[in-house]
Formats: sequence, structure tokens, C-alpha cells
Amino acid sequence: MARAVGLDAGVHEVKVVELDGSYRKPRLTKVSIDRVPGGTSAELAIEGEAEAALHALKDQHIKLDTVNLGFPCRDAVLRTLKIPFVGDDAIRKVIKFEVENTIHSHSVDDMVVDFMTYARGAGESSVLVAAVPKKTLGVLLGALEKQGLEPERVELDTMALYRVAEWAGCFGEAAAAKDAADASASTTAGVALPDASSGRRARIVIDIGAGSTRTLAVVGGTLVDMRAMRIGTDAIVEDLAVELGLAIEVVRDAVREALVTGEDVAIPEGPAAAVAEGEEATELPAKASIVTHDLVERAREKFLERLGREILRFLTALPRIGEIERVFVTGGASQLKGVVEVLRDSFSCEVEPLDVLGRLSHGLTEEEAGKIGPRIAVAVGLALGMMGASGGFDFRREQFAYKRRFDRIKFPLAIVAMLAVFLPFISALKVRADVVELEKKYGMLFSAEDTEAVRGESRVKARFWGYVGRLMSHNSGDNLMRFLGPQEFEKLTRDVIARPTFERLPLIRERLGKQLTQQQESTGIFESLQLPSGVQVLSAFAAVVKNVERDLGEFLVSEIDLSIPASKENKYLQVRVAFRGEDYRQRFTKLQEALQAAFDDPNSPFRGFGRERQGSAGEEVFADPAMPGAYFWIRLEIRDDFQADSQG
Repeated sequence: MARAVGLDAGVHEVKVVELDGSYRKPRLTKVSIDRVPGGTSAELAIEGEAEAALHALKDQHIKLDTVNLGFPCRDAVLRTLKIPFVGDDAIRKVIKFEVENTIHSHSVDDMVVDFMTYARGAGESSVLVAAVPKKTLGVLLGALEKQGLEPERVELDTMALYRVAEWAGCFGEAAAAKDAADASASTTAGVALPDASSGRRARIVIDIGAGSTRTLAVVGGTLVDMRAMRIGTDAIVEDLAVELGLAIEVVRDAVREALVTGEDVAIPEGPAAAVAEGEEATELPAKASIVTHDLVERAREKFLERLGREILRFLTALPRIGEIERVFVTGGASQLKGVVEVLRDSFSCEVEPLDVLGRLSHGLTEEEAGKIGPRIAVAVGLALGMMGASGGFDFRREQFAYKRRFDRIKFPLAIVAMLAVFLPFISALKVRADVVELEKKYGMLFSAEDTEAVRGESRVKARFWGYVGRLMSHNSGDNLMRFLGPQEFEKLTRDVIARPTFERLPLIRERLGKQLTQQQESTGIFESLQLPSGVQVLSAFAAVVKNVERDLGEFLVSEIDLSIPASKENKYLQVRVAFRGEDYRQRFTKLQEALQAAFDDPNSPFRGFGRERQGSAGEEVFADPAMPGAYFWIRLEIRDDFQADSQG
């Protein structure tokens, strides 16, 4: 079963209803009315409406989805146009351009525009265009979003009023049945708005609220005019607040009590009034502490006179209406004493209440229905708009287009999914590139071709990357052909080509090991090759210094030159040592004596002092005369027979 929520955010009250079922037989499951906190500016008032809307929804545990928000018609611009072609999709592409020349109070680029087609002729369409300011709509939606509420649809409150009146049978059962059939078929056709000819009988629907009065004129079940008159029961409150110098909220409560009880209402002493004048709030000093019933009655009568004048203007502006046959009234102020009489006198016909709850299944008591029914007509119409009703506007367009939760995340989700698919692929490419680079360093095959030798024998000519390339290349100084001979080298080359890249060096090492064994067996010479260790030489020097470090004090080894060539000659260790202080020469002498003693040790790698390297002096005194000290060069000759294992 369908479930829909209508949200009518009024000036002082937020009305929320939840319906389920179908458009033909809806059921009122939840209803909530919450008061809007007072605000001294338009934005604060809108924020108060948003907060009250959230409270109204939460009070009855109404879900925050499938919400249709009513936008006040008083802030919208309505126009009727003839478009020289048919088709809603085609009209939508040009509607802003077509309506631009008819709207002078706003720039059309600063408005959200929607339309309904109410008549189609030969190659042309008649449309009703509604435009709302983007700034006002954006502030309202932004305030609601801060409260965690995002309406799925935004349409005019007057269209919701027309919808609920049609559904309730105010324009005849035939019109209600036709609209129900359209809703069941889920059509998108607009509410018809044909021109009424002279003498036609109209039915009026009027919703009297606190801040404005919404009026509709319907001929033959079709809407011919709708507007919002800027007059409501707030006129009573504002007049008294200025006259008495009291806060509007305080006066509003007092007026309500005085009208209900018929008695004077005492006001406790409180802050001065803040009465809106234009865009600013003017503070008025307190003048009274009692709101008398007589004052309220005079203000009520004054309001009724103004209401009668506004209705007269509305009737004057109606297009060629001959007679008003019926008037249906609703709204929170419709039960105000004298309203029905003013409407009866103004329209010259009987006035009936718009009985919304009479056709709606609900669980309210008779007393609750009497209080709530007149106040929720627009909210019910908004909810019906989410249950397949035809016609209406939707201002959730352009930057305000509604996106469901999945629609909001589907693009980021697609990006994440794409990354999830491509990331392993890219990682595999990176790993593959690293493996190829490592194979090149190790010994990947570059090229291989068979060539014919001088005697007609086939020879393979192979080129490798990396370490294997240095060993197998004909032009390399490390070419193994010199050691193995042509035939063995040819065989080794073919075997290396056949092996995987990382098994080629072990194969070469194995073949060279076999070649060495064969050479040793054929010659009978098994020489154990030992290499001298530079680490052992440095460790021996460090051990000598460690033994006399207390006598040396602070010193710095600034340079080390160690040479252990493959030949047995010309092995040496040369170091540059810096001593600082008055006794730097005596401390250097201590180091020389310690090294001299090491020469007599048969396990020491050193055999004696050598000459300093060419171009270096044995002693270099510091250039700064204020800092006594010098650099000393020490060259130690390494024994010719010193081997790596001579130290054990």
C-alpha cells in the first residue's frame, strides 16, 4: 500500500499528515500540528518552520521520506501562456524563455519554473506557469536539510488545496471520479484550465490562515483562477500588538483566549514588544497588561472588513464569471466568528465547510476532528499528490532536484567499484614491471639466433641483460669463452637460454665449479685461495688505539685510506688523525709508540711505518693560531703474507 506524507509549513503552525492506501480510499494514519517558534527575520522564521516540521514528524514517528512540501503561493509568480507546439518535453525546454518577458519582478534565471498544460489545440498548447524564487526555495530546503528532512517534492499549497477539494467532491462527483481515474492510471496530464465563457457558474474554495488567505475559482470542475491574498488573522494580532505595545506572541495567545472565553485576558509583565516593520524589528515599550475583549472584538471586526474588501477585489479580477454557486471554506481561521457571514455576503451564496475528514478514514474523535479538520486540508492535498494524483507542480528542479539516497552515492560508488576493478590490474602491471626490471638486472634474454659457423656447424648467438650478459657476451672482458672453450661455451649458452631467468646464474656457477674441479684433477694442484680482510686491518688499528685512548685524550680520525690489492705487495693503511691542545705532539707520540709495539706482534697485520702519500706533509698545524693542534698522517705497511684467516 502507498504511503505519503504532506507537510504544510504555515507561518505559525506546521501541519503534517501521513496517508496510506490508495488515492480513491486513503486512510489518515498519523497527524501532527506543531507551533512555529517566533522569529524576527525571514530566515529565522524559516528555520523555526523547519524545526517545528521536524518536531511534528517525530512526535508521531512519521518517516522522513515520501514527503511533499507545500510552497506558499503568495511567494510564487503565476502566468498563463500559449506555446506554439505540443508535447510537455518540448515545452519544458523553452518554458523559461517563453515566460521571461511576462515576469518583471524577478529575473527568470533566479527562479525555478514549472508548468501544467491545461488545453491543447491544433499545434499549440495552453499552459499555466508557476515560478518561485530560488533564494526563498533554497533557504527553505536548506533549513529543512539541517534538521535532517529532505522533501521528495515541492509544490504550491494552492494546488494542494484544489486537489483535496476535488477529491472531496466539492466540484461534483463526476470531477472527483475523473481525477481518481487519472490517479489510478498514474497519468501526468495537467489540471485543465480552460477559459470560462461569460455566464459560467463558479465554485470557490477559500482557505483562511494566519498569514494569508488562499482562494480558488473552479468552473465545471476545472480551475480558472488561484491566488493568495496577503491577509490573515495575524492582522488582528499585529494591530493589537502595536496599539498595546506588547510582543506579538503574547498578544496572539491573549487574542485566542479572549475569543474563546469572551473575557478580558491579563498579560503578565514581560519584555517590550518587537513588531516587524518592513525588514527590521522595532521595539515598542510596554503600555498595558490587559487585553480586553472589546479591543479584540474591534480588531476582529476590522479584519473582517478588510477580508471583505480583498474578496471583492478577487471577484472583480475573476475572468468572466457570471455567478458563484457554492463556496467551500477551510483553514485555521475559518471558524472565527463572522467569517462565514462575510463570505456569504461577499459571494452571495451559501458557505459550506470543506469536509476533508468526512471522506477520509481516520481514528480521530469527533472533538479532535472538529479542531484538526479545517487546519489540515492543504496537508492532506499534499499527501494525495504523492499517491498518484494528476496535475500539480514540482519545484525540485535544477540545483534543487531531489536525489534518492542511492542516486547520491551511485556515482561515488561507481568510482569505488571502478577502482576496485582496476586497482588489482594496475597493481599487477606494477608488479610485472618490477619483475621485468629485476629480470633485466639478473639476466633476461635479449635476443638469440642460430648462425652457421665456418665448418657448417650451427652456432647460437645470444645476448642477455644484466649479470648474465656480462658473462655470456662475446665483447665483455668477463666472457667465459676464454675459460671454457668454444664447445663448452656453446653448450652452456644453449643451457642458459633454456633455463628460467633466475636459474641462469646458479647454472653458470655450477658449470664453473665443475670446470675448476676438472682443472684441479688434471693438474693435481688444489690451491686454497684466501683473501685478506680490510675489516681485520681496521679492527687491528682500532684495537691499538683502544689500548691507549686514555693517553690520547680527544682526537679525530678524519680520513682513512686502505689498499689491499690482489698482489702480495703494496698493502697499506693510511690514516689522518687530528689532535687539539697544547700537548698535541706528546699525545701523537703516545700513538706512535703504541703502533710501534704492535709491529712486534706476529699476529698483527702491520709490519712498520711507511712514507706518507705523495703531496701530504707528516704534520699540518691548524691554521688558527688561537687553537693549538695539528693533523698527522700515519702510514702503516701491511705484511705481504697477511691473509684473512691469519687472525683465526
